Amino acid sequence: MSQSAPHPQPQDQGATTPSQPAGPSEPSGSAAHGDSTEPRHGAVASGELVPAASRTLQPRPQPQRPWTGQDYVWWNTAQVLTAVRAGFKPNPVSPVVDPIRPTHSGEVILGSCDGEILAFKRGDNSNYQPMRGFFLAGGAAGLALMAAFFGGQAVVNSRRKRRAERDAVEKWRHLANARLSVSTHGIYLGTPDGVMFIGYQQIRECQVTGVGEVMLAATNEQGNVRLKVRGQWAELVMVIWAALFLPEHPQLVGRSWLPGDWLLHARAYNREVDTSNWP
Repeated sequence: MSQSAPHPQPQDQGATTPSQPAGPSEPSGSAAHGDSTEPRHGAVASGELVPAASRTLQPRPQPQRPWTGQDYVWWNTAQVLTAVRAGFKPNPVSPVVDPIRPTHSGEVILGSCDGEILAFKRGDNSNYQPMRGFFLAGGAAGLALMAAFFGGQAVVNSRRKRRAERDAVEKWRHLANARLSVSTHGIYLGTPDGVMFIGYQQIRECQVTGVGEVMLAATNEQGNVRLKVRGQWAELVMVIWAALFLPEHPQLVGRSWLPGDWLLHARAYNREVDTSNWP
């Protein structure tokens, strides 16, 4: 996967719903007051249902755009946030979960997807080494060959130098394609070299840097690492980590990991999200 490639589009159109706290029970009506057989104004006689007209419900907005696979990802991520904030253990949110042996007792793998790992580094050709050719020839023909050779060598060296100058700039660069699995205790990054586990308690910084992209910095006994991870469930990484270790995270408090009108968008499709326990 290259840097310019779009984020992997979710294939999950039927993700399961994670655990969430039960909402408040519906009011069953209030008892009549006094001996009067007629209920007072605003009261409901015992046994009657509250008329729908008396409830203060906001009208459901009209959909302004289609409901997409990315909306399913955000909706399930929001449900996980509600469950974690309530102290519940979320259920898997993706039908695709890689067969990874959990690191911790009670750990649940919530979802897996194709991903990409990026590192902030220089390019592989940042050390410019001019090519030193050697060509011996005599006579007019030999001089012509030497001129052609060294002329071509200059062009090659110029290209290499420009490439080295570009690679000398530190920026986020592709490190490896990977499988991203998000769990209740951390993330697993599977590459051809093996599977790396990063626990949430090891993460010191994490923020959403784009749709399906998070930047994280982690520390363990081996050292420090700073990575960008791209994948369908990238936002889920930040949401769980912040809910557990940094509830005052600006992106969690400001809900900026979601599009600004997304909660209304979800409500238009009858997919309300309980945000009552969100920071």
